[in-house]
Amino acid sequence: MVMKKRSILLVEDDVSLRFAIEAFFAQQHDYEIKSVGSAVVAKDLLAKEEFDVILSDIKMPEMSGYELLDYVKEKQKNSIFIIMTAYGTIEEAIRAMKNGAYDFIVKPFQLSTLENVISAAFNDLVEVEHQKKKITSQQKGESKSNPQKTKIPFITNCDRMKDLIDNIKKVAASKATVLVQGESGTGKELLANMIHEFSSRRDKPFIAINCAALPDNLLESELFGHEKGSFTGAIQRHIGKFELSDSGTIFLDEISEMSLNMQTKLLRVLQECEVYRVGGTKAIPLNLRVVASTNRDLYRYMKEGNFREDLYYRINVIPINVPPLRERGDDVLTLATYFIKEFVGTHGKEPLALDELARYKIMNYPWQGNVRELRNAMERAVLVGDFEQIVNDDLISGSVNVGEIINQQTVTEIKSEKPKSDMTLEEVEKRVIYETLRKCNGNRTKTAEKLGISLRTLRNKLKAFRIEEESMLQS
Repeated sequence: MVMKKRSILLVEDDVSLRFAIEAFFAQQHDYEIKSVGSAVVAKDLLAKEEFDVILSDIKMPEMSGYELLDYVKEKQKNSIFIIMTAYGTIEEAIRAMKNGAYDFIVKPFQLSTLENVISAAFNDLVEVEHQKKKITSQQKGESKSNPQKTKIPFITNCDRMKDLIDNIKKVAASKATVLVQGESGTGKELLANMIHEFSSRRDKPFIAINCAALPDNLLESELFGHEKGSFTGAIQRHIGKFELSDSGTIFLDEISEMSLNMQTKLLRVLQECEVYRVGGTKAIPLNLRVVASTNRDLYRYMKEGNFREDLYYRINVIPINVPPLRERGDDVLTLATYFIKEFVGTHGKEPLALDELARYKIMNYPWQGNVRELRNAMERAVLVGDFEQIVNDDLISGSVNVGEIINQQTVTEIKSEKPKSDMTLEEVEKRVIYETLRKCNGNRTKTAEKLGISLRTLRNKLKAFRIEEESMLQS
């Protein structure tokens, strides 16, 4: 059975920004995305249609993003609401999160940042749906005996990884703090979860928090909790991640991105094994296992003065260094085959296999995004692949052909490619306009109609592009 595509509603009154975001997600991901120019129109649409994620600006005429958030909380409680905001209104965005928004992103932003936020939202949505099904199943009496946790297996044929997992099994029984270091996408959270599953705490909570995703004041509240009335907007008591993790394991993802001020507060919690809620006066004792992760060389980062030395040594009791995928030999093909099988089932496709050229390309591609990048590339290959084999032309990771990394273009060359996730919104807009112009054989009237903009707007944009290119060529 083919699963329903994930859906996004984009609410943004800036036409160019709305156009660029919609173009990126429509081409880069297999999402259903609709965009509107005001919260009023969005409200009317939401009365008739449900969306998984709503991505909305805060300040809009007639109706604000806050008012739209209130409406969504009342009418579409299962939807995830993400705020887009200018730098000067971050405090307002934090208030929106305390009022039910999932996350916020500050303008101007890279497309890769927005992509990560949306991806995280969909991952959390999957987990919520799973938990609901689990509760429903238990209520029906289908799994009251011997309930099982859903686990993602750590797939490997690499001796180095097998030794690492053996070490994890040995240290899991202790309460010692573990520091997992490795590049982005290598599976650090999966290994942290494995530490928890191999320990005696396996039946207690495993709580993960991304320390890079939240500003200081919100991170403090999320970690330590807060009392009602402790700050503006604290309308009720909030239990923090440390308390929720009591007797279990807390995973502090990307701990290196925590400010020095927050590092000091975290150190006290780890030293004293107790936490004070923000605005609270009562110490709450803790019994938990701490696992931290970073994609940095934390020792060097500490020596440069960016990370407290005392905190470094407190969390680095048991170090685990995860090798990048490119150093794991045949694991690349093992994982690729596993992911293809997974997505064939997920998307209701016929069984697929890699042809010889595709296997060669996969083995010789650097995979800077590691397992996460490989997984995304295999999903795209399954979705676009035909017949019984995935061939080289099906292999696309982000916007780059696997094994054929695109050469740097001159400012006057615009090739027919999908937007890259490190491109700015302006670059995406420029790419889409040129590509549409090419498909319309240079006919500006048809191009403007296809893009949904006026001919005058198209002319102005093309003029601005030429001025920009001439400036770059002269510099």
